[in-house]
Parts: sequence; C-alpha cells; structure tokens
Amino acid sequence: MTDVTGFGLLGHAHEMASRSGVRIRIDADSLPALTGALAAARAGVSTAGTRNNRSYAVVETDGVAPELVELAYDPQTAGGLLVSLPRDQGPALEAEFAAAGLFLARIGAVSEGAGTELL
Repeated sequence: MTDVTGFGLLGHAHEMASRSGVRIRIDADSLPALTGALAAARAGVSTAGTRNNRSYAVVETDGVAPELVELAYDPQTAGGLLVSLPRDQGPALEAEFAAAGLFLARIGAVSEGAGTELL
C-alpha cells in the first residue's frame, strides 16, 4: 500500500511493480477523477511534476486517451491510497469500505511479469 502523492498513480504503481517483480495493469476507464479534472487535462493543463513523473516512470499507455494518461501521472492528488492485495481478499475490503461509507475503486490487477501498463 502506498499513498498516491508526488509520483502520481503511475509513478507509485511503477515503483510497486518494479520493486515487487510483478506486472501491474491499470484500467484507465476505472480511474476516478475529480469534477473538472478531465476537462482541464483536455485543455492542456499540466504541471512540471507530471512531466517529471513521465520521465521517471515509464509506463505502457498505448491507445489510452491523453487526458487519462495526464491525470494518472499527475502528482497533485488528494492523497488516495494504492492498495494491492490477494484477489480473494478484495471483496472483504470492499465490504469494509462500503460499511464505513468510504470511497473505494478497483482499478486494476497484478499479474506475473514486469512493468506497469495503463490500458
């Protein structure tokens, strides 16, 4: 588990994958976005941190809308958590969050291999 600030979602996913020797696949269409964030990204709003994260964390993004890639690299998040746990434990975590009225989104999966992919 890691908080998603500074390196953005893709930077942190890249670190988790490379240090754990696995492949992380993130579903771009599952990513939550704050109101107006996609419109800002479409309008070309970007940050130096986003550009730095792109240089640091090379992630496969072929075919993904540029605004989704932009947001996934953006370092200015609300400090959400990126959690990886065994698949069979996912429903219990989802139930706990739902019972507490907390937001949770399943955005991808971990598999054998190497690297990080936004698809």
